[in-house]
Amino acid sequence: LAEATLAGGCCPGASRNRFAYNEAGQVRIRAGLPIYECNSRCRCGAECPNRVVQRGIRYDLCIFRTGDGRGWGVRTLQRIRKNSFVMEYVGEIITSEEAERRGQVYDRQGATYLFDLDYVEDVYTVDAAHYGNISHFVNHSCDPNLQVYNVFIENLDQRLPRIALFATRPIRAGEELTFDYNMHVDPVDAESTRMDSNFGLVGGSLGGSPRARGRIECKCGAASCRKFLF
Repeated sequence: LAEATLAGGCCPGASRNRFAYNEAGQVRIRAGLPIYECNSRCRCGAECPNRVVQRGIRYDLCIFRTGDGRGWGVRTLQRIRKNSFVMEYVGEIITSEEAERRGQVYDRQGATYLFDLDYVEDVYTVDAAHYGNISHFVNHSCDPNLQVYNVFIENLDQRLPRIALFATRPIRAGEELTFDYNMHVDPVDAESTRMDSNFGLVGGSLGGSPRARGRIECKCGAASCRKFLF
């Protein structure tokens, strides 16, 4: 497990990718590259350094009502280290066709819970409206403190990555957690290029983003705010 090699070795090497974590469990590869964690077929135990996302949420988080018209939000009750795993975006996996149908209903409600799984192709979508976890309540920001990564564990179908959110910087206790609903990644190599896809009105997303069809005003308040979510 010291280092996965392209010739084989642990799960990342067998998938011809780099080992994603350092000894403290912090992600060390750039956004745009996939993460391959160990799974039930591996001989390693639960404390294997290549088992991070599958252990679930390790920080104390809470839901709160925002005071600026953004509805509910999520804040951390503990300090979070940079590059640490925070939560997984969880929901019901549906086809893109079903997502289009549900999206029309959600549009009328002003909701955004559909997250496209478009790592290689736009076939499936995660819908967190009815089934999910605390990620359902995480708000958008144009200057977010969470970054999306695509993770593969038990399932190696590239159409079905798991969506993991890692801290982009140290996050203070009491700070709201946010991610960019319309993330972009520079196409610096073949892997990161595969993470881009077009949706909505504003170009590409990093391994998917909550699906939207209308021009939605952004209320994140960041200095770099784009004024619209999509």
